[in-house]
Amino acid sequence: METLRTFLATEFGDAASFGEVRTRQERIAQISVESHRRVLRALDAVIADPPMDGSLAHLVGWDGNWVLDDPSDAGALQFLREIADMLREIIADAGR
Repeated sequence: METLRTFLATEFGDAASFGEVRTRQERIAQISVESHRRVLRALDAVIADPPMDGSLAHLVGWDGNWVLDDPSDAGALQFLREIADMLREIIADAGR
C-alpha cells in the first residue's frame, strides 16, 4: 500500500486530470518503465485482494487527493483498475 500511497500522492495529488497523469507517465516511460512496473505490481496485488474496510477510499480520496463519483471502496477499486490499465498500455507502448 505504501507504494500506491506514494504514487497517488505524487502523480494524482495536484493533477488536473487523468490525462495529465497519463501524459507525464508516458514521458517517464520514454526513459524507463521500471517505476511503472513497480507500481503496477503493487496495484495488481491490491486489486487481487482488496481490503474493503475504507482504506481504498481513503487511499484515493485522501492520499491521492482525487474526487470520485463513487467515493466508496468499490469506486476506489475501479479507479485503481483504470490506473493499472493505463500503466499496462504505457509499458506495452514503450516496448515497441
